[in-house]
Amino acid sequence: MITLLVVLSSSHSFAQSTISQSPFDLTASSGIWVADLPEYKLGTNAGGGSAFADDLDEFGGIVRIDAVRRALGTRTSFGANLFYAYADSSSNTQPGDIGIENPADGANVALTGISPRLDSSVHHYGGDLVIRDTWRTRFGGLSAGLAYSLMAFDQDFDVMNGPGRLFKEELDTDFQGVKIVSGWEGFVRGNASKLDFNVGVYDMQTDYDALPGSVPAVFSDELQQTTYTIETTFTTRRRVRDIDVGLIFGVTYFADMPVIEHLAGESVSLSTDDAVTFTCMLELSLY
Repeated sequence: MITLLVVLSSSHSFAQSTISQSPFDLTASSGIWVADLPEYKLGTNAGGGSAFADDLDEFGGIVRIDAVRRALGTRTSFGANLFYAYADSSSNTQPGDIGIENPADGANVALTGISPRLDSSVHHYGGDLVIRDTWRTRFGGLSAGLAYSLMAFDQDFDVMNGPGRLFKEELDTDFQGVKIVSGWEGFVRGNASKLDFNVGVYDMQTDYDALPGSVPAVFSDELQQTTYTIETTFTTRRRVRDIDVGLIFGVTYFADMPVIEHLAGESVSLSTDDAVTFTCMLELSLY
């Protein structure tokens, strides 16, 4: 990816865009990332509710770098991007007696007088390689193309009794596939703007691991299936003190995101549910 960014910036060409006359654009973005992921539940408490639970509406941050190289004498452009996002949360339930299922075999583990706490985190990262054509029209630039896409969600769930760990569950999910990319670019209220709409088809590979603490939970599982995503992003830019500054809003829908299923008398199994992520970033032009 780094080699490609160097090659993209190495020479000059005529711009193929309705909003930029630069043969090469390099931008960096940073901002807010919100992930609405499938809910996590484990065990029961004395009141009949979940001993450990988190709705996994995670609030965090994201950084991203984008490069676009417009090919000489054609309408074609080549792009690349890299991103990293992170969020975490901690949830506590009422102290008391609980029962939880051991991930290895589903056997009930009865615990008395404990202080249940669930610490969860998610790392989301990846990148795309994109080739697209742009057609100039009276309504602005219309574009379409293809992208190779690779991304991951690494989730950790620390099941705690106060400061001590009962056990830990890890859910690492890789998405590899292609995107059909399309978009419009033009001017909105005098500001250069873009609207992108992408549909991705992915091979999803999930690896699950339970790691022991005071509860001897050791287990592994995996899940593989084909899934899809729908992504839309709106970017608007303006000149501020001779610097190009942009504001980016994005939403991505995931048709399938893995869910940990804890069942009494059975080892952990994996299913899926849908998920959504939201981004709001400030973008700066580097080149």
